Amino acid sequence: MIFLYSLSNILSPMIFQTNRTSLQNLTTNELELLERIRNYKIDILTKPGPHPYGDFVRPEVVESWQRSYNNRLKIFDYNYGPLLTETVFSEVLREKNILLKAADPYIRQMESILTNMESIILLSDENGVMLRVIVGSKEKLAEQNERFKLEPGSVWTERTVGTCAHGLSLILGTPMQICGPEHYCEKYEDISCSSAPIYDAFNVLAGTLSIVTPSFQHQSSHTLALALNMASAIQSLFQYQLEIELHNELLKVTFDVSDEGLITLNKNGTIIKANAKTKELFPFPERDLIGMPVEEIIGNSPLVKSVLETGKAIKVDYEFKRAKQKLVLSSVKPLISDCDICFGCVLTINRIKELSKPELVTNSINDSESKYSFERIIGSSHQMAETIKKAKKIARLDDPVLIQGESGTGKELFAQAIHYTSRSQGPIIALNCAAIPKTLIESELFGYEGGAFTGAERQGRRGKIELANGGTLFLDEIGDMPLELQPVLLRVLEEKQVMRVGGSQYIPVDFRLIAATNKNLAQLVREDKFRADLYYRLAVYTLKIPSLRERRSDIRELLRYFLLEEAKKQQIRVPALSNAAKLLLYRYDWPGNVRQLKNTVMYAINMSTGGVIKPQDLPDMIREAGETEVPIADKPVFPDSKEDKPALEAAPSLSEVERDVIQEVLAQKDYCISHAAKALGMSRSTLYKKIKEYNLYRMK
Repeated sequence: MIFLYSLSNILSPMIFQTNRTSLQNLTTNELELLERIRNYKIDILTKPGPHPYGDFVRPEVVESWQRSYNNRLKIFDYNYGPLLTETVFSEVLREKNILLKAADPYIRQMESILTNMESIILLSDENGVMLRVIVGSKEKLAEQNERFKLEPGSVWTERTVGTCAHGLSLILGTPMQICGPEHYCEKYEDISCSSAPIYDAFNVLAGTLSIVTPSFQHQSSHTLALALNMASAIQSLFQYQLEIELHNELLKVTFDVSDEGLITLNKNGTIIKANAKTKELFPFPERDLIGMPVEEIIGNSPLVKSVLETGKAIKVDYEFKRAKQKLVLSSVKPLISDCDICFGCVLTINRIKELSKPELVTNSINDSESKYSFERIIGSSHQMAETIKKAKKIARLDDPVLIQGESGTGKELFAQAIHYTSRSQGPIIALNCAAIPKTLIESELFGYEGGAFTGAERQGRRGKIELANGGTLFLDEIGDMPLELQPVLLRVLEEKQVMRVGGSQYIPVDFRLIAATNKNLAQLVREDKFRADLYYRLAVYTLKIPSLRERRSDIRELLRYFLLEEAKKQQIRVPALSNAAKLLLYRYDWPGNVRQLKNTVMYAINMSTGGVIKPQDLPDMIREAGETEVPIADKPVFPDSKEDKPALEAAPSLSEVERDVIQEVLAQKDYCISHAAKALGMSRSTLYKKIKEYNLYRMK
């Protein structure tokens, strides 16, 4: 930080030793000090032999005098800083654009303050090139400024003009004040200068801010403080703007290398940025994409308007044609300011390969890597085995299915498995009722005719129900479906036909409905928040997916699978789990279920070192839960293998697992309590309690 300097090192001794404001008012002793400094400088530069440092001149100044003398600069005449050519100076200004943007507001403010003062404000770059030269009282300082030939583009450094404040500040990287005869050149003895460095975001010197005054006029430690404050303010804004510039450049590079079409819109829906892929998808030979209303390329879709108005992201495929190619708008994400105001959005667009209409699916649920059969669902616990057994029976039928379970239990996996067991020849079309604004669910689900509402596509659009014809419609988060649409969906289920929004004809459809929710629909029915008739139509067959804490015997198998999957993705060796980490994972209640476990494994692998996952590599919430001293319930954990102990009754309890792990670690650490407690991630006192509880005393 700029202020972490001793004033005794950077203030001129003359400022410490006088409070005069004019050379004419100096006392005899003060005038003698000036003469003493002047003579001392001449002696050092012209007479051989050692010259002891005096307390009236700082060592940095003396060393600067000697360097200036060695550079063959004149002592008794002007040393003018060379002036850059107009072309070179223009390039310097261009390179220093960010620094100038940060400095100019403060310099303009000071310019108005200095109007009646005999002062000059200087802004230089790291090479001593004067970027800004601001004169206070032009009448009084015009002659002096002409005498110094101090103007933008001139190069003032120790090498060109000798000892000066900003030249030393550039060399030392610290604030500096040079007063009167401390300057190398005698012609500059009637001025004083206070200078402070400016650093960029990488702590690299970028320039200096200096204030020049006639010696002892308006000159004191306050002048240096003013220079320090200005430099600090400029530096803060400069570093902030530089970080923004770097961030924008990084975004630009990421934006341009994406293999998806990305379009940025402002609040009015006008295109303000488009990447290279977008320009491939929309070749406009006569017009640039920038400045176009988005409707000109994707049609009058209500999706974009909804995101701009609500500030909520939408991830739902929107099919349209342009230039004889099929395209799909797959997501619209809002740009939200720090004040939670939506000021635009980003569209993601892809090209659709030539597919038959029934093959077009949403949310990539038909991707080959996302297909799930019952055999791919992980879990050999009694609860999971019973759930899969029931699901297989339901899959052979063709009635609606209601899948219930907490978030992260795998409801969508069961929906896919049921689909691929029953209607695998058709598509599975997914719609998350909670992810789509209520105003759009109707058109997304039932489709619409051309001109049905403002912003509708001219040719109309098929809804998810039509797209699911011959296959399966998966409605996730069904509990969030608006009440007014529920009777319409019920009618479609009963009559097997759908009418588009704004349409006049029914379209026959044949699909199987699978609905999923993490809410208690029966309770919602009692609260009049969900229609009873639709609930009983959906709940012909219900499937309850057990939470992970209800099937703890599957944790080991799931851990093994996710460790292998994540290691394969990162192309690394599968890391091992320390005993203490295992214990924390087995004890945890997993409110986020399998999804949380998967994310935990990914986090732990990325945090771990040396190929071993330790307690400190796990998320804080899991470590903190493990530190809570509560009795361990006899909850089943896992069997040693599917063959040995496949049933719940055969699985060891959590307390048995804890006992085995502690016993194993104690043996490994030769019963050194300190080392064992550290390996287990528990305190010594807790370990002693466990040894007593499980009777794990060392045998003599």
